[in-house]
Amino acid sequence: MKEFDSSNPFLRVDMLTGCNNLVSFSKSLEDNFENTIFERTSLIVVDLYQLRDINNAKGFDYGDRLLRWLGIAIKDETESTVYRISGDNFVAVLIGGKHKRHEATARKLFDRLNSEAKQLEVDPPVARMAVIHFPDSAPLNPPVVWKNINEKLELTTAEEPFQVFHADTSEEDIATLRAIDLMAKRIETLGGTLQYTFKLAYTDPVSSAPNMIAIQRRLDLALSEAILEQKPLSLCMIDGDNLKLYNSQGYHAGDDVIRKITNTLSAALRPNDFLGRWRMGDEFIIILPSTSVEQASTVAERLCSSIEMASMGWLYPTTISIGISYYPKHGETANKLLEAAERGLQLAKMSGKNRVILAP
Repeated sequence: MKEFDSSNPFLRVDMLTGCNNLVSFSKSLEDNFENTIFERTSLIVVDLYQLRDINNAKGFDYGDRLLRWLGIAIKDETESTVYRISGDNFVAVLIGGKHKRHEATARKLFDRLNSEAKQLEVDPPVARMAVIHFPDSAPLNPPVVWKNINEKLELTTAEEPFQVFHADTSEEDIATLRAIDLMAKRIETLGGTLQYTFKLAYTDPVSSAPNMIAIQRRLDLALSEAILEQKPLSLCMIDGDNLKLYNSQGYHAGDDVIRKITNTLSAALRPNDFLGRWRMGDEFIIILPSTSVEQASTVAERLCSSIEMASMGWLYPTTISIGISYYPKHGETANKLLEAAERGLQLAKMSGKNRVILAP
């Protein structure tokens, strides 16, 4: 459908875990996960065991932390596309090779989850897992896939949390398959509505960049990945210098310069960097995954130069100031990194603007 094919990333991605979402899974399944030569496929279906009990006992923030950890671990261990298809269910899609290799990957993931769960104060088994093998030489039938996901996962228990199945590809239960097919089509149709809803929820209306809510979601996820994988993470807080000159010409001029700054910053960033507009003023946040403070300083200096050069053709030449914080030095929470970056930004402003300052 046309609405689904939009480039809006929030339509396809679950903002809590960074995995692809249910609508994306439905569309990808319809397209056979781009498996055009019908290679052997396995689905690893993972259920975060007793999530409701965990939320009740330790709070929803703790439950969200577990969901982020689970999504990161599945992506890392399977090196495949991972979908969050419901509140506590994930699916990893393995294509090509032998079913035995897929099964070994799933077993390694299962063992890792239970091993790391102890560090998160969760009793094993932390997850139920159903490995479903589908035959090659034919495309997947979406209703059949959905039927297998639901039925096979129900067969896993706390006593037997890891089980391997060969998919039942029979299409004899016509009524059930038709009902499932109708459900899948409705999920895909829902994509158009979700696109509009997510755009309102996660997009700044002036710059069209991700807004404060989206930044906080992405930062939580990026920080969880950095902590889990013991990799650096850097954060830049950016503020336009002397943009009141634009606002003095009217809010139209002020909005226009915000859009120009957004576009210039975006063009100077690397593919995996994340830019968003912070609050509703002249500030921006850039999240730099797997980036040391030295690398972040280089990126920030490049951003300053890009704005200074681009603005020569604007209504007024302008500059930006940048404060940098990074994990692990400045803490293990999003708020601590944001507070540290703001301290660095304030120092940059006090030191004469148009400069980059690392937070003390």
